[in-house]
Amino acid sequence: MVFEIRPHPDFSWSQSRRSTFRECPRKYYWHYYGSHNGWLDEAGDEAKRAWRLKKITNLHMVLGTIVHEIAADAILRVRGGGAVPDAAELIEEGRGRLNRAWLMSQQREEWERRPGQLTMLMAFYRGSGPSRDLIETIRDKLHACLRHFLLSESFREAVAAPAVEVKEVDRLDFIELDGVKVYAQPDLLYKLGDAWRIIDWKTGARHVSHAPQLRTYAVYLQERGDLPKGPVIGRLEYLGTGDAVSVPVSERECAEERQRIADSVAAMRTYLSDPVRNEALPRDRFPLREDTRRCPQCPFFELCETELEAAGASGPF
Repeated sequence: MVFEIRPHPDFSWSQSRRSTFRECPRKYYWHYYGSHNGWLDEAGDEAKRAWRLKKITNLHMVLGTIVHEIAADAILRVRGGGAVPDAAELIEEGRGRLNRAWLMSQQREEWERRPGQLTMLMAFYRGSGPSRDLIETIRDKLHACLRHFLLSESFREAVAAPAVEVKEVDRLDFIELDGVKVYAQPDLLYKLGDAWRIIDWKTGARHVSHAPQLRTYAVYLQERGDLPKGPVIGRLEYLGTGDAVSVPVSERECAEERQRIADSVAAMRTYLSDPVRNEALPRDRFPLREDTRRCPQCPFFELCETELEAAGASGPF
């Protein structure tokens, strides 16, 4: 397939897109519109800058990605006939990946040239690097998450289930709802008896937004078309603490989630000047968030800083 340069991005929906839209319309603009084509040599300076900033991450996010990748790989290896790994083996692998992210983040000039290929931690982009306390927190969380993963019910069931799907890192799966691509792929999917198990691994603390994510995954399962129907049980595996929450998802809840997705799509489209082309309104039509105290932690802060100062939103309190 020949790559085509388009003046506007494709429209789609995902949990992360909904979350960003709710958090801050201006952040939503930079992430999905202002950074479009910023990877091209001929792009404008603002788009290039937004594209680079979009790629900035933090240690908590890097840890989450690493744990998810290691967990998926461990399940596939065991199902392929390999031995169940011990925690020390997985932890050492995780430590190596964290150290590589730490080292890459110190290559500022190289990252500026290739932001899509190297890791840049916010702590290095804006300072001298993560604090010792944060490093120790991430190290402890890595140990806890991988130990709890091996002890989890989901791991035991997944290696024994007749068929299993694990989320692929380099592949984004989607369904279509009313002509809109909806990206929603659970971390782990398998069937026991007549019931489907949808697993979402979490490396952070519990949050009220997590249960709705399971409902979106259940809609994804319904729309796949290549899988037999059956009851759906979602499970949130909080790997940091070893706790798990099972959430049966009913047909009614799936129908309600479909409507919530449709409502979210409709709200996003109110910020488009041309919904067919997915052309966004001007940047200033995407308001800054009302509570600006967290703005300095946003990757796009430097693009909004002057406007925030003019609005009297600067200062520590």
